Amino acid sequence: MSEILFEPDEIGPWSEIKLEIIEKYGPAYTQAFSGKGRSLKKFYIDGFSGAGLHVSKATKATIAGSPARALKVAPPFDGFFFIDLNKDKTDYLRQQCDGRNDVNIFTGDCNEHLTGDVLPKIKYERYTRALCLLDPYGMHLNWDVIQMAGQSRAIDMFLNFPIMDINRNALTRNPEKATPESIERMNRFWGDDSWRRIAYVESGQQSLFGDPPDLIKQDNDTVAEAFRERLRTVAGFSYVPEPLAMRNKNNAVLYYLFFAAASKTADKIIRDIFNRYR
Repeated sequence: MSEILFEPDEIGPWSEIKLEIIEKYGPAYTQAFSGKGRSLKKFYIDGFSGAGLHVSKATKATIAGSPARALKVAPPFDGFFFIDLNKDKTDYLRQQCDGRNDVNIFTGDCNEHLTGDVLPKIKYERYTRALCLLDPYGMHLNWDVIQMAGQSRAIDMFLNFPIMDINRNALTRNPEKATPESIERMNRFWGDDSWRRIAYVESGQQSLFGDPPDLIKQDNDTVAEAFRERLRTVAGFSYVPEPLAMRNKNNAVLYYLFFAAASKTADKIIRDIFNRYR
């Protein structure tokens, strides 16, 4: 058994649900390509893969992560790309995949590896397809990755939209309290600064002293719906169903689980799965 040189992430029930959803979709995805011929290759991409194992906050039991589940999907994928910043985690994952020639593991910034090493290989006209999971811990994902995936016309994507981290750092109730670094991170995640016009609207009331009207922060669903529209109209995904809001025990939304694809069949499958969890 491989030695664990890192502290496995503790995950809550919302993360366990997310893993269940992805695990349910994987076999439906690969099965959809059965009978398409050997020339078409299907891949699994995980931009924030971790080591392939977690610990349940509730039970302290070990839980298989997304890479471990993807490797067991049947019918199988033709290849796998796993990326993580933490070298101890990627080293452990390499040990778990020892002897497999269909697995590629990168240690480093997923934005660089995805745009430079992985996504260029997935193109509709090259008969390559991929299921891509982008599950950042916060605003650590660049829009370039999302848009590249959408414009490929060959990628089904699960995306964690980290609204709690976004609210904490960028969409503060007082816009002036957001640091320049947080604003820049939000611009990279969103792709530009148009999020400002969506997240804040003027109150319409000017103060007695002639100051500009106050800005009122919009709710989470408004921001998420704007991002959903952006996935369609800017990134180029044909189908983006309503995301699934993942909530903690206090009913606060931690993140929205988005799905985006070019295929109507994919859209129907994931809508059925999402509806079981709404």
